[in-house]
Amino acid sequence: MTQNIQQLREEFKGKVGRLNDYLWGAGLTSPVSRIQQISFLFFLKMLEEQDIAMEKEEKLTGHKHKSIFEGKNEKFRWSRWREKTGDTLYKFVRDEVFPFIENLHNGHANIQQIFRGAKLIITSEEVLKRTVEIIDTIEFSRLDTDIKGDLYESLLASIESAGELGQFLTPRHIIRAIIEMVNPKIDETIFDPACGSAGFLITSYEWLKFKNSDPKNIEERDVPEGKQASYGAGTKIGYGDKLNKEQWKFLTEKTFHGYDVDPEMVRLALMNLILHGIEGAHVRRKDTVAGAEDEEDLRRFDIVLTNPPFAGKVDRERIKPTLPVKSNKTQVLFLGYVINSLKPNGRAGIILPEGSLFGTNKDDKDIRRYLLENTKLEVVVSMPAGVFQPYAGVKTSFLIFRKRPTPVVIASEAKQSHEVPRQARDKFSLDEKIWFFDMKGDGSSLSAAKKFGPQYKNDIPKLLELWGKNQAVAKPYSWFTKVGEIVENDYILSANTYNSYSGEEEINHRDPKEILKEIENGAKKLDGALKNIGETI
Repeated sequence: MTQNIQQLREEFKGKVGRLNDYLWGAGLTSPVSRIQQISFLFFLKMLEEQDIAMEKEEKLTGHKHKSIFEGKNEKFRWSRWREKTGDTLYKFVRDEVFPFIENLHNGHANIQQIFRGAKLIITSEEVLKRTVEIIDTIEFSRLDTDIKGDLYESLLASIESAGELGQFLTPRHIIRAIIEMVNPKIDETIFDPACGSAGFLITSYEWLKFKNSDPKNIEERDVPEGKQASYGAGTKIGYGDKLNKEQWKFLTEKTFHGYDVDPEMVRLALMNLILHGIEGAHVRRKDTVAGAEDEEDLRRFDIVLTNPPFAGKVDRERIKPTLPVKSNKTQVLFLGYVINSLKPNGRAGIILPEGSLFGTNKDDKDIRRYLLENTKLEVVVSMPAGVFQPYAGVKTSFLIFRKRPTPVVIASEAKQSHEVPRQARDKFSLDEKIWFFDMKGDGSSLSAAKKFGPQYKNDIPKLLELWGKNQAVAKPYSWFTKVGEIVENDYILSANTYNSYSGEEEINHRDPKEILKEIENGAKKLDGALKNIGETI
């Protein structure tokens, strides 16, 4: 990018703010309606840009692309109808463009789903024209996932109820770190039971393409200093050109699955996925942890990645009967659902509020025990309060674990002989260890005025470095704790409970030879100065 990344952000924030003002002035006082209308128009603009990008990608990779704007459909391109004015523009978008998208054929089921029942409710012709003009100045193809996400974040931040609607926004640099550690592979299925705007699914797609690209076709994308935490020194984008036809088909049509209870979030997720080239993602509206169960609840996946809602309560009578722990806390229910959704040896990365890792009530303790019995918990990464600013200051951790092929029953060594099946005893010991990592900073200001830069502490590169060394211990970042100690401590998984370095500061000691050399040089200078003084006396 030729412009500074921060300048791009500020430029687009301003445009999104103006869009919000125009629509509010047009009578769209509902924040959901404003987000919906802006999203529809964003999509119509980005759809043509994506079509052009995929035509270019076809030339590079050979992956066949059939344009939805071929032949008589050419008139539905954004660039063809954006110049219309007044009543002509309004009626064309309302009566022709929206129905065209909703009735797309040739396998565009998700595009149809986005526009199913969609209506243009910007009734002011002047406001619609001005909205189209502003959006026309945004080149979405120049924006990486971070900046596109920032467009929505800035829109939500300008809305009074952003705190309620913004819970699905997970920082992309945190998502990247989790995905790099879980390390999805081609031919594995990936599931997010609380997918929101599909951040985990989209970033997994980018990771899989990057890992399956010829190095000469990988591009470096400029990202803020503090977010250069994964995929190497910066965010590297690959086209997946090393994938064969069958692998590419599986990636775009069978890999990605997600649920969300909010129908508007489902629209947004589908829009993001399609605009990233994933037309076959399986995202549906679903109450993941409550209500009637269906065959989808019996699906098992290779990988589960999620940031479930922390707030909200669920009536016990509505909790799905197969969930292992019945609780009115959504994070307890989701953790149980994630564990059960994994195939044997399947892997998961989940963000949880710190309170659920040390809570003393029965629900919290039961789900932590269930976690240890049914998974090999590989790491607990404690993140600082403020990672989710400006939406929340809550302290969180993320866990990465692998589903055990056979569950175990945690008991004392004395009781294991008769309570635990021998097959399970042979594979499990209270001497098993869990790696803890204490992240003090993520490269941001950790404040409501979110800023990134080299002046802010960033432990994510150290986390990924140590993970690549099979969870090496590095004082004071990380340590191992035996499962037995955790069991004796009410299954508490809060990192600081076991931090033997608590209160210690990291000290970078200089090379002793360098210090000695400085002393010698200082002594010579002092001798010279004394000699000069002596000569003048």
